[in-house]
Amino acid sequence: MRRTAIALVLLGACGSSESTKPTTKPPATEVVVAEPPRTGPAFDATRIEIVGASVSAGFGGLSFGDAFKEAVKPASTVDSVASSLLFRDPVGSSTKQIDRAIEHHATAVIAIDYLFWDLYGSTDPAWRDQALVSGLANLERARAAGALIVVGDVPHVVTAAEWMLPRSQVPDAAVLATYNAQIAEWAARDHVLFVPFASWAAPLAANETIEIAPGERVEAKTLMASDGLHSNPLGTWYLLDKLDHFIEEKLPGTPRDALVFVRPR
Repeated sequence: MRRTAIALVLLGACGSSESTKPTTKPPATEVVVAEPPRTGPAFDATRIEIVGASVSAGFGGLSFGDAFKEAVKPASTVDSVASSLLFRDPVGSSTKQIDRAIEHHATAVIAIDYLFWDLYGSTDPAWRDQALVSGLANLERARAAGALIVVGDVPHVVTAAEWMLPRSQVPDAAVLATYNAQIAEWAARDHVLFVPFASWAAPLAANETIEIAPGERVEAKTLMASDGLHSNPLGTWYLLDKLDHFIEEKLPGTPRDALVFVRPR
C-alpha cells in the first residue's frame, strides 16, 4: 500500500448559491516499541456504508462508493447513499442515510463529510445546534447497531467559489472550532474513529506544496476541482489513501490489505 505523510487539502460538500434551510428540524536492554493505543476494533470491511455529502458522492469526479468497491476484497460489500443534494435537507436526508446503513447491517460507516451541512446549512446558531445534535444522534444509532463509525469533523472553507458556497454561509472559524470540539468529544467512545478532516484540509488555504507520494510533490490546488470546494479524482484518492493509513495507525489490528485504494490514471 502506498504511504503518504502530509496533511490533506480536501474539503467537504456540494454547495448552493443560497443558504437553503432544511425542511426537517432539526516498552530492558532491548528496545521495544509500544503499539499505539487502539481507539476501537480492527476495521471490518465486510459491509461498508458510505454516508455524507458531495465529496463522498463524487461530485468532483470520483465517488467514495466506487473507490471503496475497488479497494476492498471481493467478499466485502460496499453501499453508498452519500448525496450531492444533502444540503437541501441536512437533518432529514442524513437520518434516512443512517436508516439505510442500519438496514444493511453495516460493519463500518464512512462519514467523512456527513456533518458538513449541519454547520453550513444555516446561519442560525439554534438551527446549527439542533442539526449537529441530530447528526450525532444518528451516528450513535448506527454505532449501537454494531457499526464502526469513521467520522470527520468539519473544515473551514475559504477557497470555494462564491457561486458555489457564499462566504456569508461559512461559519466563523472560532464558532466552527467550538462545534468541532463537540464532535471530537462525542467521538471519544468505543467503535468510533475520529478523523481530523478539518486539520487535513487546512493547507489548502495557503496552497501549500504537499507530498502525495514518496518524492512526488504538488501544489494543493492541483487536487481540487475548479469550484475550489470539491476534490478532483486525484485529490479524492489522496484523501482516501491518507484515510487508509490513518485507519491502520489508529486500529492496529487492521490487516494492511483491508483497503487498497487505486490511484486514478
